[in-house]
Amino acid sequence: MKKIIVILSAALLLLAGTNAFAQMSSGLGYVNSTTVLKLNKNGDGSTSNVNGLYAGFGYTIPLVEGLNVTPGVYYELLYEQDADELWGMTASGTRIEHYINVPVTFSYGLSPMSGVRVFVFAGPTASYGLASTTRGGMSIGNISLGGKTDNYEDGDYGRFDLMIGGGAGVQLGGFRLTAGYDLGLLNRYTGTVDGISRQTRRFYIGIGRLF
Repeated sequence: MKKIIVILSAALLLLAGTNAFAQMSSGLGYVNSTTVLKLNKNGDGSTSNVNGLYAGFGYTIPLVEGLNVTPGVYYELLYEQDADELWGMTASGTRIEHYINVPVTFSYGLSPMSGVRVFVFAGPTASYGLASTTRGGMSIGNISLGGKTDNYEDGDYGRFDLMIGGGAGVQLGGFRLTAGYDLGLLNRYTGTVDGISRQTRRFYIGIGRLF
């Protein structure tokens, strides 16, 4: 799967390089990832949220008047830490996840005034989990116990997801502000129990610099 992501990224960048009007951009921002876990098809499911950051780059290629396509490659880091105290004992857990995301978004925009462009966008994103670990522990006084789990190797957590989403943004001179939402289409539960599903949803907001 890593090879597929690399080949896809290279192909998108090659396509961008063949267009004389392609405009490169770099970007970073905040992301909130929500996992919805259902134990059966008719259940409401439980949700868990993880905050993080993303950074990467893209190429905006004009297609027709007002319509652009922007392939890109972004790194995403998610981090969650929690701790509870009960009867003198402290239980803690930390989850860290690393992703490579490859979006291809189509945008349509208008320029109400010079140097300003407002736009909406939509498209798919291929997401690949590089690593996901959970470190849990318990301490009583000066005594601590704990361990580290690889969620991909030791659990039933799939690495790959295909998301679809959209959002809106505004371009001010050489800067671009965007906010968007993605919905994971694949079930990331890889276990053998029927009826269980694990899906991902992402909200993000960020700023980009155009070159």
